Amino acid sequence: MIKHQCLEVYRGDPIADAYGLGAVALRYQAMGFAVLGLGRYSKRPHHLYGDRGGVYWASMDPAAAAWLWGQDKLAGIGIATGTRSRLIVIDLDVKHGERGDHSWTRQFGGWPAPSWNYPLVSTPSGGWHIWCRLPAGLTVPTRVGLLPGVDAKAEGGYVAAPPTMVRADSAAQDGGQALLPYRLVSGCFCTVPEAPPWLLAWISTAPALGTRHDGGHGTMDMTRIAEHGLERGARNTQLHRLACSLFARCGTSPSGQSAVRAVIEAVIARTDVSGFGRAEIERTIASALAFVQRREAEDMEAWRSVWG
Repeated sequence: MIKHQCLEVYRGDPIADAYGLGAVALRYQAMGFAVLGLGRYSKRPHHLYGDRGGVYWASMDPAAAAWLWGQDKLAGIGIATGTRSRLIVIDLDVKHGERGDHSWTRQFGGWPAPSWNYPLVSTPSGGWHIWCRLPAGLTVPTRVGLLPGVDAKAEGGYVAAPPTMVRADSAAQDGGQALLPYRLVSGCFCTVPEAPPWLLAWISTAPALGTRHDGGHGTMDMTRIAEHGLERGARNTQLHRLACSLFARCGTSPSGQSAVRAVIEAVIARTDVSGFGRAEIERTIASALAFVQRREAEDMEAWRSVWG
């Protein structure tokens, strides 16, 4: 049995027997969420989608879920955020020594759930996802590093959803990997309250403050960059690294590029751009985009070689 309050699937149910976790994906679709399949025990889009993966494949069509989970009953479940599902997810991550829940508490003076009554999901990293409905007619960008360890998943993004499990490094002596789940801790997916106006305003307008690692090439102090812009003598390098980091997190889809552009333009507005013209800025951003797109293509090819 899989039981997450409003998601109950029992062995012996013909839909569960036919589609496995797809039976849960169909429940999500019935509640108004656009669903995409994830690779087994992975947060990446499923290899069956081919080259054009990601949130493009998210759908509320039951036939789309039947097609994917009819071929792989153990595929994970992804939920599109933003207008596709009218969903915003606050991601309180645990990464590179940053704890998003601690950052949130310092900023807002308290833990947001369960008093909020929003669905609260524990993640395999030890972090939390808070689900909020996006009010009809509004669009909110995906934002990265709003606080240390705090992101907002919205337009162009997606999240893994319970009961998806992912592989994580295990402390076992055999060096194996443990399967860790996404778990619903409180709230209910069938009654997700709308995000409060103050949260929507904060996501849309707050500068990116979190200090984040930029893919193994050192660190970027986003607090300093948000306040003072790029450093003279390192503007090109910093912009390229910043853009690569943002494209990797927000995605290279049109909506992802728009979210990245919004953050970069805010940084450029605080930068001394004398001798650093718009043409060079655009070349640097384009180079970062091409780099991340090549890496995505290489990742997809690697997945194909694994899955056959």
